[in-house]
Amino acid sequence: MRRAQRRPSRLAVADIGGAGLDGRELYERVAAVARSLPVADGAKPPLYLLPSANSVEKIVLWLGAWMAGAAVLNIDSEYLPADTVQALLATVRPTGRLRMTASGPECFPFAQAHGPSMPPGTVLVNCTSGTTGVPRLVYHSAAALRHNGDVSARLMALDEDEPCLEVRSLNWYSAQILSLMPFLSVGTQLHLAPGFSASRLVCWLAERNIRFMPTVPSMVRIMLGVADALPGSLRRYSCSAAELAPELWQRAEDTWNIPLINLYGSSELGWICGSEEATRRIGRVGFPIPGVKVEVRRDGGMATGPGRILVSSPYAALATQSVGGEVVRGGDGPIDTQDLGEFDDTGRLALAGRADDMILRGGVNIHPADVERQVEQVPGVRQAVVFGVDDATYGAVVGCAFTGAPAVQADDLAIYLATRLPAAWQPVYWWKLDSIPLGANGKISRKQLRQRLTESLPPRLGPRAARHSAGAPPAPPCEHSDACPGAAHKGR
Repeated sequence: MRRAQRRPSRLAVADIGGAGLDGRELYERVAAVARSLPVADGAKPPLYLLPSANSVEKIVLWLGAWMAGAAVLNIDSEYLPADTVQALLATVRPTGRLRMTASGPECFPFAQAHGPSMPPGTVLVNCTSGTTGVPRLVYHSAAALRHNGDVSARLMALDEDEPCLEVRSLNWYSAQILSLMPFLSVGTQLHLAPGFSASRLVCWLAERNIRFMPTVPSMVRIMLGVADALPGSLRRYSCSAAELAPELWQRAEDTWNIPLINLYGSSELGWICGSEEATRRIGRVGFPIPGVKVEVRRDGGMATGPGRILVSSPYAALATQSVGGEVVRGGDGPIDTQDLGEFDDTGRLALAGRADDMILRGGVNIHPADVERQVEQVPGVRQAVVFGVDDATYGAVVGCAFTGAPAVQADDLAIYLATRLPAAWQPVYWWKLDSIPLGANGKISRKQLRQRLTESLPPRLGPRAARHSAGAPPAPPCEHSDACPGAAHKGR
């Protein structure tokens, strides 16, 4: 490894638990793993399942498998249901499970070894999070990994030995191409946390002098509720994996005065759009990555407004596979991302939500993100997640889960929205939660949240247009009232 030659005594990788390796130690341990594994057959390399949790040991096993010519498999058994994990394993049929023991690396074979379905050139197999349906397996090539990692390093302006922190699970592709690949190609210093922690993140950043950190919108939103400032060592941070509301982006820039760089991509396609710090624009995910073709296709001959985003990329995954299904190799035609968006007059892309998140209420298309933005403008509201709830009359109506100060109640929000949203767009069902659960990838699963909350529906709250005069609606409760515990936690 280049790092072992150029920076043998410099810290290369560390985790929050206290483990760490310099360049020489990392190379020696990786080489020991590679020697312990059978010599790979180039025509059909073995496929090894890696441990789920972030750790230095996971990095060592991962790189050791690659050095031995094998492919690696990531399935987050701590996030996905046990029956889903078993179904994924039965579909992909890995050779064995790698783990580190007191005596060194060991491989525990599976009863059924992997079959011939893995596409040639596969070095990495991930599974999607399942936030938009049943998880799928995604097969990646070394060339695609390298390219997407190089895009991350260029847009984030990452340097050799620059301390970077990854708090999301490395089982997810965006974490891999934002953290692991620049660690390998540029030589950044990689720090791993077991997961996102709002109460500990500021300390992690300060103690380790972190200069770059990837995030997702839900993490940004949560941290804005607990930290008025972030350590001065942090020079920039990225945000990806879900649509970033312009209001949230602007608030983060104003609060922390640290550049946020938004990116757009997917597990199947890699990076689609992005910007460097100097060319970023709030509310836009940036320009198409060179070599990637992005088009917006509108239904019904519409000339303007959001449409479906279709992407053609030479850096897409080799193939995908549904549970129990056949491997579907990528074609030459454009791929429908199921995302909605439009280009502005500068050529930058703005996202407008997911097509499959759309709520169809009696023939009216309602974008959840549009309703969420209105709810989150109410002082005292921390976060809102909007989804469709089945309805016998309209097919679906709007439901909203939210978090916020104790004084903020659903009836107040319904009154507040009365003059700001059409009646069809106003939530009928409301749930006030202590927190919005996040997956291991830092994303919110709208589908899973909807399934859990709609098992028992709260009382309906109809549109509030008749509840007040044509004047301004009643003022919502103040976020910084004495009853709000959130103010007490600011800056901690």
